[in-house]
Amino acid sequence: MKALIVDSQWISRAGLTHLLSLIDPKCTVSEASDLSEALSVLSKNKCDICLMDPALADIAPLDAVRRLRAIAGEIPIAVVSDRESRLFALQAVEAGAQAYIVKKSSAEDIRRAIERVLGGEISLPANLRDLPGHDESKSGLSEAPASYTSSNGHDPVSVLTPRQRDVLGLIATGKRNAEIGEVLEISPRTVQIHVSTILKLLGVGNRTEAALLARKHGLGA
Repeated sequence: MKALIVDSQWISRAGLTHLLSLIDPKCTVSEASDLSEALSVLSKNKCDICLMDPALADIAPLDAVRRLRAIAGEIPIAVVSDRESRLFALQAVEAGAQAYIVKKSSAEDIRRAIERVLGGEISLPANLRDLPGHDESKSGLSEAPASYTSSNGHDPVSVLTPRQRDVLGLIATGKRNAEIGEVLEISPRTVQIHVSTILKLLGVGNRTEAALLARKHGLGA
């Protein structure tokens, strides 16, 4: 595995480098303290994954994710942050990340998140602090199966962005990723990312369950 770590703090880069060496002893790591250095690294080296803390100087965190997404092309991005916010995690994915990892997570949780990203999946921590109905007395940062549906009877698809609702509606009509990409004028890879995110957010196990839920709530009719 070849990884790029983008983090303004050297001690955080060192910690992630050590962790990656435990996950994969053959891992080679490049480091960058800002987006300019990241661009320089990516122009010279092929990477399998980018791990970034978006708290960089002179740029808003979500803008940093979007900028790195533009720089990294198809290379998956895992956001590694101190922020235990469900909303921020979802916004990071919408901005182009394939994973959101809380820095205080266990080494095993981080390993699983990285493996999921490398396998083409979306990885989000379960039960982050501002999840509706969450018990604030529990940290709940394990990588357990997550359901981000509302616990108060509201429409479960309301957690989705407009673009995700478009994708879900097309899933409900039976369209596959290539067909969805043609309709929405996005790449099949982007569709795959949206589908993985939708399944995670709705807490369903496959496209069929997502389609049934979509039709129940008026999408894809």
